[in-house]
Amino acid sequence: MAISDILTIKKLSDSNNTYCFDCAGSIDVNAKIPLETLLIVPAKARVILEFKKIERVNSMGLSLLLKIFEEWEKKQIIIEVKDLNRMVNMLFKITGLGRFIQGGNDITKTGEKNTINPQAPIHANANKSAEGLSKKSHIKKKLNFVASLQTGQQLTGWYLFNTYLQRRMQKAIHFDQSQDVLNESSIDILFAKPFEACSMIKRRGFVPIMRPIAEADEVIILTRADDERELADFKQANVVTASENSFVYILGRFLCDESELDSSKFNFTFSGNEIKSLQVLIKKKADLLFMLKKTYEGLSSFSKKNVRKLDESATDFAFHLFSIAPDLEQEGKALHTILKEMSEDDKGKEILKDIEFQGWCPVEEGELKMLTMVFDRYVNE
Repeated sequence: MAISDILTIKKLSDSNNTYCFDCAGSIDVNAKIPLETLLIVPAKARVILEFKKIERVNSMGLSLLLKIFEEWEKKQIIIEVKDLNRMVNMLFKITGLGRFIQGGNDITKTGEKNTINPQAPIHANANKSAEGLSKKSHIKKKLNFVASLQTGQQLTGWYLFNTYLQRRMQKAIHFDQSQDVLNESSIDILFAKPFEACSMIKRRGFVPIMRPIAEADEVIILTRADDERELADFKQANVVTASENSFVYILGRFLCDESELDSSKFNFTFSGNEIKSLQVLIKKKADLLFMLKKTYEGLSSFSKKNVRKLDESATDFAFHLFSIAPDLEQEGKALHTILKEMSEDDKGKEILKDIEFQGWCPVEEGELKMLTMVFDRYVNE
């Protein structure tokens, strides 16, 4: 069945102060108006949302749902969501909405049940756009640009991208690929993994500018090619992944938990980067590997022959972020414009192809809210 971008909501019944709604399609940024029709439910009622026909919910959709649920809770309305598909079920649990699943509970990162729904964090700069950067701005003659690449094949493209930025901004910019963004103290412009970006927003007030179009971070679970076991057979497995404070790690664990494996009983090794993780797996020092899906897709045919895919996510939730230091107001505005226009410029199109992106789009407030909520829920800084 093809994914519909249009959310439809049909009331099935409203007997005995219980309201049942059949929901179909996708819950994303376009679902705001259809979802608002649910606010007609009176106080102290019971609501059942049938999600059997919901094919996709992304981070913005979850943010819109959370607003509805918060309004209902103020009115003492009992909420139950049932028949979620696997990925939507996982996202509800990851974000703390698992308590609304019919017959379910929220699951914490340690596997313990938790009935507390975390509140979205409030960050001073989280909702600022490029047009609303800090007024404490100053001019810097040279900027430092750091990127956490998704694949090694992108490296040349990013150097070309940096040259493109220097020409467009008419400013010297030093580019570096960093494996440890959080310990870099002199970053001015940053393209970072989801949780790295959240950390810089929270700790240093970085301002999100843009994110890649149609480029969500997904996880793939791998084993060695000569290991014939299925995922459900890897109880108490040795697992390698790049970092504990990453969305890949969190999502990998949830994939395993949804396959009835207890990920809290895994023995984890954190290698520092994904290529090292792959080497650990191939050398038989681990049974499973959690890897960014895009990294896997960029592996050589030789590397792929040595591994076998067991599972993968399709959540459309988290994404890499372009952000800028809070004291660079003018540079932030210029960067926003350059990224926005890049897909319309011939040279920009070539570079986008080299770094494997379609283009850039603004970060929706709801998307960032859900991402930072998950960051605060699972990452210990």
